[in-house]
Amino acid sequence: MRDFVRCFSVFIAGICVFLFAIILLGQFTIPKSVVIAENSKYEVPKFIGISLFTCKESIASVGVVNSKAVSDDEESIQVNFLNIIPVKRTNVKSVKRQYVVLGGEIFGIKLFTDGVLVVDEESVQSNGNVINPAEKAGIRVGDIIKSVNGESVYTNKALSEIIEKSNGKKLTVTVVRGSDTLNVSFSSVKEDQTGKYKAGLWVRDSTAGIGTVTFYNPTNNAFAGLGHAICDIDTGEIMPMINGEMADAYVNGFYKSSSGCVGELCGVFTGNRKGSLCINCEAGMYGYSDSIPQNQTIPVALSGEVKTGEAEIICTVDKNGPKAYKAEIVKLLKKSGEINKDMIVKITDPELLSKTGGILQGMSGSPIVQNGMLVGAVTHVFVNDPTQGYAIFADKMLETSACQDLTAQQSTADSAA
Repeated sequence: MRDFVRCFSVFIAGICVFLFAIILLGQFTIPKSVVIAENSKYEVPKFIGISLFTCKESIASVGVVNSKAVSDDEESIQVNFLNIIPVKRTNVKSVKRQYVVLGGEIFGIKLFTDGVLVVDEESVQSNGNVINPAEKAGIRVGDIIKSVNGESVYTNKALSEIIEKSNGKKLTVTVVRGSDTLNVSFSSVKEDQTGKYKAGLWVRDSTAGIGTVTFYNPTNNAFAGLGHAICDIDTGEIMPMINGEMADAYVNGFYKSSSGCVGELCGVFTGNRKGSLCINCEAGMYGYSDSIPQNQTIPVALSGEVKTGEAEIICTVDKNGPKAYKAEIVKLLKKSGEINKDMIVKITDPELLSKTGGILQGMSGSPIVQNGMLVGAVTHVFVNDPTQGYAIFADKMLETSACQDLTAQQSTADSAA
């Protein structure tokens, strides 16, 4: 009898531990809220390929009950184990499927800064002394100089002229540092060698390069590309853009990637304008195209629909234009903490690997297609393994382009050009 009781107790304890493990697993694998496309069904995440938690519509031991409406397009769903034991409640929101025109071609970038960016500091020899007035006043590399004595500055030339004409008089400079706006004061000094007044600063007011278009929005001619921000080469800071131009460009060659050495596309600007640049942010470059190419129209996948496995990358590596190459989504990084590093993608196409060695600089923004949907865009390459790199979710780029006031930015760009 005692043996029976002991065995029965062990059995009950095992059942309790199993149920507790199931509930704990559900807490970690089932999100608090999820977004699905209109007219589609929510699939509860699998665990090691096993459907432990499934929706009510699926035939399994776990069902969804007590579904109640939260809003017109959102439901609060209770997931139960064996339709008896509550596991977790999650909100399921239904959204309309969005469609875009697929990119893949390169474009030229001409970006002009909002203010001038301090990229370096250099002491000035004046009256036999070595001094740096701006550094002494507190100006740092990475600061953005917005105005001097209340006069806005947008170019290196304008700032140099103001400093040179100051004749050593006190200057009040407004700078932006991160989210802070500061006023600092200093007096320029006369350089012994040139006889000109200087502040001891190296500044930058523009940059240029090439990138890849991810998609076009046919409803308003907006486009998205790069998947990451244009940053200053010296400071690593995001270039504060006031306006810019989307220029026509073509590939005339490239340097091949190898382990430890990332190659790059060599692009040539034709001199023709293709559109305007409006936003430069961590999620990419956004603006308006003067015309949309007759490319494929494709649905945009929600981030929850992206899976590991086979995919395609659309990129341009020669004068023949965009072409699809085989790739693989190796890993999803939904909690990476970085806006443009949502997944790891690997080039698997023998032709592209033989030709370029993998991902090249200039391929940022190249669309990633899976199951007939646009799922993301390449953003970074691994230096030690250029066959792989990071990518951003496509719906995140679409959301960024939609939530930003592109119309207002467009007016600013057009008037300042």
